[in-house]
Amino acid sequence: MESGNIPVLSINEDTIPRAYEKAIREVWEKGASIRTEYDHPGDPPSRDATVIIIVRNPFGQPRFHRSFADGLGGLAEYVMEVVHGAHDYWVKPLEEILKGTKSKDTRWTYTYHGRLFEYRIEDKVVNQIGAMIDKLSKTGYTRRAQAITWNAKLDPPTEDPPCLQRVWGRLCDDGEGGYIYNMNTHWRSRDLFKAWFENVIALTTLMRKIAEAISQRTKKRVKLGRYVDINDSLHIYGSYFREIEGDAEKGIKSFFETLESRSFEERTWNSDFIKPYFINDGVGKGLRPMLEREKDMPEKVRKAIAEELRLMEEEDYLV
Repeated sequence: MESGNIPVLSINEDTIPRAYEKAIREVWEKGASIRTEYDHPGDPPSRDATVIIIVRNPFGQPRFHRSFADGLGGLAEYVMEVVHGAHDYWVKPLEEILKGTKSKDTRWTYTYHGRLFEYRIEDKVVNQIGAMIDKLSKTGYTRRAQAITWNAKLDPPTEDPPCLQRVWGRLCDDGEGGYIYNMNTHWRSRDLFKAWFENVIALTTLMRKIAEAISQRTKKRVKLGRYVDINDSLHIYGSYFREIEGDAEKGIKSFFETLESRSFEERTWNSDFIKPYFINDGVGKGLRPMLEREKDMPEKVRKAIAEELRLMEEEDYLV
């Protein structure tokens, strides 16, 4: 790497797990050493790069990697958070958000769903994903179908502003009377090792929901095209280095040694295997336990998640 320049890397893989593994290796081997605002004393600088990741078939199987930070039920709940707003009601009031780091309220300052579906500007609430669907249903080739998350008034003073910045989509003719929906997401900052995979599962689920809505509007088939993930800072935190490097003295393999010691099939799961755990993982997480546990969830959101649960219980529904 030329001194002072952040590397720019490109990953192009068929499925999400392939892209995930390749991205970790590329950033680990080629990323710059840069400190972050989340470093603890003694942490080495992160490995960091600007990275564009192309997943040619976002619902291609196997879709799930076995190495990620949360459990399967927790991942299911996160998907509901992004797609249906399961935790929008956990966001603190505007007056507390405006206090920035001086706020004593420990609730969240935003959710991705809240910003994408209920973006607040002046005295209006804008459903940006709804606007994308409207725009693409009328003019599929438009370049103006996008949704943003950044709020220039609320986000700069906080310690945890949104990582996701923008969602952009466009339709192409499939040559058979239907469409192919292509989607890009743009990220300010991204934890590659412990957040990227879960983010992508959620955002590609949203991608499918958008395609389904356009199909309903246009009465045409809308297939999913490639998903592109553009990251200004895709990083592996220094605090994770021990997990990446392993510990030979203690007999702990490095992340890459663990990968190489197993076949790709042993490192991944198909959607069919995952689906029962999304419904109920047996340890208190998943859609069914979520609905039972979260008594204060708004009724509109509860109904949307209940419908998602019903769909998951159908044999041909892919998670």
